[in-house]
Amino acid sequence: MRLTFGPHGDWTCRALVDTGAPVTFFDRGVADALNVKIRPAGAELGRVTILGGTWQVQYEDVDLSVPNNDGLSWTARVAFVLDQRLQMPFQGVLGSRGFLDKFAVLFNQYYDYFIVDIPDVADELHRPES
Repeated sequence: MRLTFGPHGDWTCRALVDTGAPVTFFDRGVADALNVKIRPAGAELGRVTILGGTWQVQYEDVDLSVPNNDGLSWTARVAFVLDQRLQMPFQGVLGSRGFLDKFAVLFNQYYDYFIVDIPDVADELHRPES
């Protein structure tokens, strides 16, 4: 994923698509790389329960895109986990709000791949015939 925040924040990282995650979130390292000011006056803070723990987060609007795919870019309100102790093998999780509510995602476990598409295009390609 490529994330852009403000005039000086630009970062590319690995992210997991998770249909069970209620929100799209990224770790503290991504917030730092994007120059997100942590806990400024008026910041929207919250909590998310993920990976066996409850973590304080800060919500920000960021521009996201999938590298090498010009059609997949959008703006979303995402959560940044504030605690640096959160450790994952990837830096972000693409959840329901911020990702799955924007695109149609087809998972093919048998062949071990997934496809992300614009909803109208996916509907035309995959809608069952009546």
